[in-house]
Order: sequence, then structure tokens, then C-alpha cells
Amino acid sequence: MSSRRIDTGNSQEFVLGQMNYWNQVKESGGFDVEHISAPQDTCGLMPYDCENERIRYPDRVLVNLYARLGLHRYNLSNGTNLELHHLKKFNKTMNYISSYRITLVAYDPATTSLVTFLVGVSEQAYGRLNLMVFVARPQADRPQVQQVVRPIGFTNDPFKPDACDNNGFPFWPTDFDDTKRFHLLKESELQGNDWIPLYLELALCSNDRNIPESHVSQLQIVRVAMETFEDVDVINANFYITFKGLPVARVGEDGEHVERKVIIRRYVDFSTGYLILMGGFGFSVGEDTSERNMTRSRTLEEAYAAFDAEQRLRPTTLPCPVIHISDYWKNLDKNLGAQ
Repeated sequence: MSSRRIDTGNSQEFVLGQMNYWNQVKESGGFDVEHISAPQDTCGLMPYDCENERIRYPDRVLVNLYARLGLHRYNLSNGTNLELHHLKKFNKTMNYISSYRITLVAYDPATTSLVTFLVGVSEQAYGRLNLMVFVARPQADRPQVQQVVRPIGFTNDPFKPDACDNNGFPFWPTDFDDTKRFHLLKESELQGNDWIPLYLELALCSNDRNIPESHVSQLQIVRVAMETFEDVDVINANFYITFKGLPVARVGEDGEHVERKVIIRRYVDFSTGYLILMGGFGFSVGEDTSERNMTRSRTLEEAYAAFDAEQRLRPTTLPCPVIHISDYWKNLDKNLGAQ
């Protein structure tokens, strides 16, 4: 994202510059913004070139998981089996709670044919899994309507449980004996569905963004129970995942032998077609739901990578005024629509 200087003392020139920048972003769909010049003091989209080996981009693990989640959304809707080949680039809003627009290359294992693919993922919370997939399509497939600069988070959860913990998740069931409500996945189902470990990795990496890839790679799923809702498509479901292999965590004692619990909630917002995925550590009724601070030793390479990512994200201009982010984007899209 290049920057051009505008006299911020001239409010009219500043506002026109902002509107012109975001109008260009909107026309590009937010995916091809690296050549759009942003006015000074603009908290715009930060582009990263993933194919340039000299560039280290932030949250490498999460960005790859978001890309795979977008492909999973497309596969759910179209009965396909596309997998991630590699990332090309992505753009990211410069907020703690960010929106990502990812350009990637996917492939079909049956044909090995490659396709350029677009994925849009918006975080709805920081420090826990709460995501909205608002774009998941091949680049060649043009959307029927122009997409907003940043979609606004959902407000209506049709399957919100009556009894829930502090994060709004259902409590961990005492058992899974009700076969009309729960389905315990067999070993063959666990092996055949790579989106189950994807959900688990997303929940853990959203909770702890500094988790090393080596810790994620050694996770072992013990059992999974799927809870569906009566008269509702199976895409809307809760998943109760028991796993082990995580050396340290914010919940429970340390040790790879410790069995931990994660609850994942998945549903589609029928008003928009967006896939919603929420998750976190699971707790039984009466169990302590608090999380503790955690320290983890890092290798020298991990420490350098973390420092480098922090320096790249450090703002070079004055920070934006404090505003409610959803109101900002609502007003921005409204103003751009009036152009």
C-alpha cells in the first residue's frame, strides 16, 4: 500500500482523498489493492506478497488456516474437494480485529488441475475463534452483486443455546448417549474429513496466536461428537472435540498427555450466505471457565520472526481516532454507495 501526502488540515481534501481511496478498493473487490495509492493517515488495507520469499508476513499459521477455511466453505456448498496448493497474496485491514482477502492457488487431487481462488474472512473477535467467511469462489467467477468494502458482523444466532458459558458456547454435555441429538464420528470419518483438524487448529490458533507450528502438527484427536439441529441442514452443527498433544495451554494442566476439550459452532447466516465459525475450550456445568496467562519458551528463530512481524505492523503515521469499527464501515459503505 503506497502512500501519498494530503494536507489533513484541509478537512474537505482529506475526506475526498479517503473516499477516493476506498472507492478504488471497493471497485477492486479488496483483492488487488497493492497499486492503489492511499492518502497519508489512512488505516487502509495492508498488502502482502506471499510468493516473495524475502517478505515475512504476520500470522502465517492463521492466514494459511483462513485460506483452507475458505476452500472448505466452497467445498461444502458445491460438493467439491479443492485443497490449498499455495498462497499468492493477501490484504489485511490494520486492526486487531481484521478482515483478510486472500488470493491463493487451489487444486483438485483427482485431476491435479490448478485454479486461482479468492477467500474473504472477517474476524469478529480477538483472542478466540469467531470468524465469518464472506467470499469463497474461483477468481474467474464474478460475483453477481458488488461486494462491500468490509462486511458487517452477524447479529442473529438462530441456534444460540439457552444455557452457555461466558463466551456464549454450550456447556460440555454429561454424555453423548442421545443418538437423535449426537453422532459420534467413527475413525474412518475422522480420517476422511480434514476439516475436523482444521476446526481444532483454528480454535487453538485464534486463542493463542503465538502457538508454534510444531505444537499444532502434533495434535491428536481422541473423539468427536457432532450435534445437529432438528429440521435444519447438517451444515449447521456443534462439534465437541476431545484432543491431546498440546504441551501448554491457557486451560488445564501442562503436558502432551492431557486430554482437552474444544467446542466448535458452525452455521450459515441465511440472510447473507456467510459461513460462521465460532469455537473455544469446552467446559462442563460448574467447571472453572477462566483462562490463565501463559508463558512459552521460544527458539531464537521464533523470537526474531515475532519481532520482525511486530515491527512491520507498527504504524508509521498518526493513529486513527478511536471509533466503533462496525459503525465506521457501515457509514463508509453507505457513503460509497451514494457516489
